[in-house]
Amino acid sequence: MDAMNLQVMAATLLALGLVLFLLATRSTRRSGIPAGELFYQDLSGQPFYGKPLRSHALGISGKPDCLIRTAEGIVPVELKKSDNPPARGGVYPSHMIQALGYCALVEEQMHVTAPYALVIYAGQQVRRVDFTEARREWLLDTIRQLECARERRRAHRNHEHRARCLRCGVRSHCNQALL
Repeated sequence: MDAMNLQVMAATLLALGLVLFLLATRSTRRSGIPAGELFYQDLSGQPFYGKPLRSHALGISGKPDCLIRTAEGIVPVELKKSDNPPARGGVYPSHMIQALGYCALVEEQMHVTAPYALVIYAGQQVRRVDFTEARREWLLDTIRQLECARERRRAHRNHEHRARCLRCGVRSHCNQALL
């Protein structure tokens, strides 16, 4: 190849790279996923795994799928396999409490703000869960209720799903289990 062909090929590759970069940036912005640094992930097949976040004060622990450092703070991200999320941009209550728990864990463990979490359902349906004061109180109240149920060794089932009973942390103390 002569020098002219190499210059044309280099210019074409540069233009193609720029177009692909702009498309990826636009797609990320439209998806609702914030720009920032992905610094924690707990997804199989990824180059590193996240360690559990623990709060002895709250009595909870967990491993979000990802944490993204943004200008607003750290955003926990939870990926869900369900391709049938609630209508109108909603989030299932169990997914919301999990997302709020991750926000509380991030704030306690990392000493930074976690303004919201993202729940991403199959099909790339991104749902934002704001970590408001009212939701923080709901989280703390729910944790207290769970602790009381553990202490009483009695829990009241609030669903009709066998699969949820199978994965339940208080199933051994539940006289209403569907299994």
